[in-house]
Amino acid sequence: MEQATRTGHLRTRPLLRRTVVAAVAALALTATACGGDSDSGTDGGAGGTTGTPGAALSLLGPSNPASGEPVKVGFISDGKTPAFDNTIQIDVANAMTKFLNEHEAGIGGRPIELVVCETAADPGKAGDCAPQFIQADVAIVVAGESTAMDAVWRPMHDAGIPIFLYATTEQSVVLDRDSTFAMGDPTVGLGTMPINVAKDNNVPKVTVVGVDVPVVTGFYDALGQQVFSEAGLELKVVAIPPGQADMTPQMAQIAGDGPTEVHIIGNDSFCIAAFNGLEAAGFDGPISVVNQCVSEASRTALGDILEGVYVLAPFAIGDEKNPDLLQYRAIVETYGKNDIDLSKSMGDTIYVTMMALHRALDGFTGEVTPAALIEKIRTAPALPFPAAPGLTFQCNGAANPLVPAVCNSGALLTTLDAQGNPTLPYKPFGHDG
Repeated sequence: MEQATRTGHLRTRPLLRRTVVAAVAALALTATACGGDSDSGTDGGAGGTTGTPGAALSLLGPSNPASGEPVKVGFISDGKTPAFDNTIQIDVANAMTKFLNEHEAGIGGRPIELVVCETAADPGKAGDCAPQFIQADVAIVVAGESTAMDAVWRPMHDAGIPIFLYATTEQSVVLDRDSTFAMGDPTVGLGTMPINVAKDNNVPKVTVVGVDVPVVTGFYDALGQQVFSEAGLELKVVAIPPGQADMTPQMAQIAGDGPTEVHIIGNDSFCIAAFNGLEAAGFDGPISVVNQCVSEASRTALGDILEGVYVLAPFAIGDEKNPDLLQYRAIVETYGKNDIDLSKSMGDTIYVTMMALHRALDGFTGEVTPAALIEKIRTAPALPFPAAPGLTFQCNGAANPLVPAVCNSGALLTTLDAQGNPTLPYKPFGHDG
């Protein structure tokens, strides 16, 4: 069925805004990596090796050791859980700490002492991290992605201790204007991406094909008409009931309804059905997808149907020549454990987050206090986004007013090849910096 959109009022309906942010964050943050399980060499991690020890040393840069009293930095990760294992985040964070202390003078010239707390994706354990950090007198807390962020964020926020993280699904966190800084924008995969694809292909309309659940439809119901009309585009939302295997009727209607860009939001089985329906209907317009669409299952089922499909990435995944990803690889090889798997993207995000924090704090002087770090991060100029050529970040609350904690409103765009892998180079989009 087609679901009509309703105009949202961003400034006059704050409760609606909070509801929408809660809905879109859970989906859109998982839509920011692309093609992560390929064996083709364009996988989700840095991949490969740097070659010789000399090459690794050159990528690390000159020695610039920190000295003096350590600065305690909290680090939170889900770590190992019954459902998944993200301990690579902890291993990379420890390696990054050693690198920053030996080559980047730590924080304000003082060495970083990492205080690690694992949550096991348990809100109760996450809540225990907060008093641990406060007792340790940490100056700032760093995180990648955590499923229990709110439980540790609230007491940190109340204590005035900043949190610098890669991404989160918690609405309270991304709405914070005081002491939270996040690198990933949760709305890019829902609005900014299909708008850019439509404009690049000179089509007047975007048709969103999404599974009919609030986490998908909420953003479009509340704000879709406003966001897309401001971009000069018509929007239609085709909401598909969960589990519907044959989408041919809906896809045939889309194909016969004039030029449009189709943006598919769902997991790989949902996308397989959507692509099969579009193929049967003879649709030949541009198509974009979120990351959940691209898996070994969809590659196998769809084959070269995926060729030319647009997908986004937070940084240059699979780019073997990207200098930041080469540096990440060198850091892991020099300071990490031998069993760190460079193909796992959860490690990349820790590099991106900690390097972004280092760049935001570059030139920091004086006493290292939470308030001083907040001020330095908030007043830092637009800086290069790690491993994402053409993108910048700035943590002054202005990148996306809908989510003021977010420091960046863009991503990288690419198309898939005949094997369903991302092609290079990426194109930056959605960012004015």
